[in-house]
Amino acid sequence: MNPAAHLNNFSNLVAHWAGSATSPPHLKFSRIDPMVERCGQCHQKEHADWAAGPHGATYRTFFLDPAQNRKEQLSEDCLRCHGMFFEESISHLVAPLDRQGPWVIHGGVCEDSAAIPCLACHQIHSEGVPAGLHPANEEIVEASRELCLPSLAFFDRRDRLSISTVYLPIPRMLDGDRLVKMSPDKRQGMCYQCHSPEWTRQAGSGDDRTGMGVHEGLSCLACHHPHNQSARASCAECHPRLSNCGLDVEKMDTTFRDPKSRHNIHFVKCLDCHPLGVPSPDEIQIH
Repeated sequence: MNPAAHLNNFSNLVAHWAGSATSPPHLKFSRIDPMVERCGQCHQKEHADWAAGPHGATYRTFFLDPAQNRKEQLSEDCLRCHGMFFEESISHLVAPLDRQGPWVIHGGVCEDSAAIPCLACHQIHSEGVPAGLHPANEEIVEASRELCLPSLAFFDRRDRLSISTVYLPIPRMLDGDRLVKMSPDKRQGMCYQCHSPEWTRQAGSGDDRTGMGVHEGLSCLACHHPHNQSARASCAECHPRLSNCGLDVEKMDTTFRDPKSRHNIHFVKCLDCHPLGVPSPDEIQIH
């Protein structure tokens, strides 16, 4: 039994009864790890998927990577996406702030703590009323279900505030001077908070992975699992085994099959492999 935890819970309960609870309530940095464990007690599969994926990475992974730290010096902006709940500056987290190292984490932070916890993308206290459960005998129309749930929100460390995906913009991306066709899926507005382009808004610049070519117009979540970010089953879920040109889509020369391929799966075009033009169905049958 943890007396401090029970005392904290009791004080929160009293604050709610007295109507003096802060709005919105803020969790201290020291309470983030325990909260993540609580999330996992009910949401076991989601927690396991998150822990196994790239968003389950630790402070050690992001801030003690020698290759990355020598390539780009750690700065305050790193905390916007990696470690957004850390309440101090980057100088209080990692030393030294240079590109030589060796680097150590200090400031009372456990190296194995999650740098992108559940609360980075989910808010606990959201607007509206609980939806409740659908009655077992109710006819459910899937198209009427809400896609963008109120709990989906990006935590902005500057304002210490979770911003709902309803208010997060989807950028107008460019391919040269051409406006890229974008999916209207509001959920991907959260992805763009970190996986964002450079100021030019060019697709593929910076950390952007906006789909172009054969995948233009698809939402991030059309291919990526929301909690472990895996895209392993994405080809099979949409494509027949053979493509229009008769090749197994999973065996094409793209980064889906080989990360070293020059054809990034996010941007691949038919003309990348068919520079002389895409063959007609009749030509394919002849071959």
